[in-house]
Amino acid sequence: MLQQFSVENFRSFKNKAVLSMEASADKNLLDNIVQMKKDRVLKVAAIFGANAAGKSNLFFALTAAILMVRFSNFRQIGEPLTQITPFLFDKESGSKPTSFEFVFTVNEKKYVYGFSATTKKICTEYLYVYNSSKPATIFVRDESEKEPYRFTDHAIQKKLKPLTERNTDNKLFLATASSWNAEETKEPMLWFMQGINTYEPRYEEKALNLAGNLYENDEDKSLRNFTINLLKEADINISDYNFTSKEIPFVHPGQFAPKQEVGTDQQIQGKVYEITAFHTIGDDNGHNEKYSLGMHSESQGTRNLFFMAPIIKRAFDTGETVCIDEFDTSLHPMLLVYVVGLFNNPNINKRNAQLIISSHTMSLLDLNEMRRDQIYFVEKNQQTGISDLYSLDEFSPRTREDIRKAYLLGRYGSIPEVGAGGSLWG
Repeated sequence: MLQQFSVENFRSFKNKAVLSMEASADKNLLDNIVQMKKDRVLKVAAIFGANAAGKSNLFFALTAAILMVRFSNFRQIGEPLTQITPFLFDKESGSKPTSFEFVFTVNEKKYVYGFSATTKKICTEYLYVYNSSKPATIFVRDESEKEPYRFTDHAIQKKLKPLTERNTDNKLFLATASSWNAEETKEPMLWFMQGINTYEPRYEEKALNLAGNLYENDEDKSLRNFTINLLKEADINISDYNFTSKEIPFVHPGQFAPKQEVGTDQQIQGKVYEITAFHTIGDDNGHNEKYSLGMHSESQGTRNLFFMAPIIKRAFDTGETVCIDEFDTSLHPMLLVYVVGLFNNPNINKRNAQLIISSHTMSLLDLNEMRRDQIYFVEKNQQTGISDLYSLDEFSPRTREDIRKAYLLGRYGSIPEVGAGGSLWG
């Protein structure tokens, strides 16, 4: 589970921004948290803010850091680190490193992993593990030092130091050591490979690569049952569907084809998917008939939910952390609250999957549904171009307070100042 993510000097986040999934001492909505030894971890976090405030930049930061880890071993010597995009609205930040840090738990072990980099090289990198109440160093890397790598444990040093010779200045040592079967880095690397994913909201264009693969390989039909039940709960009249794929290099009109993804899941090349939804319709005499409709003719919200279903089910099956920008695209507010509620429900989310979303749907601003520490805001200073991330918990609102009303009144910031530029019409 992800316990904390921080980023500094990336796009509009010039200063360090921290998204904490650590629960506060608040005793409300205890089903929304997971107790992990001494840590209490949130299952859901929702991020609100005006357009262009920087919400998407936080998801871009997550994506960039994850992909840098995943594809480090494919990087050629001298190849630039194109995922690095520093803050560019001053004269200094563009030449300074961008920093990322993750705190996460795998198999009941807590790790802290972080690195900083420019577009040319990795500057610092570190990995710590909590074998007790205090963190133990696995490795620390600082390219500005005469001896760039440091290992405080002699046994770990004996295993890992020879592998530093196989690393390059534009590769992450976590990935290099793992590729040489280092046990100390294996579990953290696997978490980056499988335990967390980011997604961009236009599912028929972006998530079809993953959804198509999972639908196509649904041998036990568990995904089919999950999807039909999800659509039924959403009050969408689809009783079944037919899913076929063809390995052809072009797209027929009305069919869906994989396109380049913005998120972390890899693209599936060379396939075209044809999806037919079946609707059971009753006539005036009370007889039911089944009618077919191509998925391309369904509403945008129906398509989004259909392609979201495999992502949600896989998370429930594996305990994955799912990060979706603009989660509410074409979804009714009540449906969005329902899906979020699935993640907070311990009877459904049995493996403690996490959901991190950005949204404009104020139905989530309800302390009967979400804890104060689950609600975040992003606000951008329009004069400096700097985004700031902060939690509703910092304002300590009363549990009976109307959060939506307070938000619209500007009590928590993070809302657009419509008309602040002066009249354009007079």
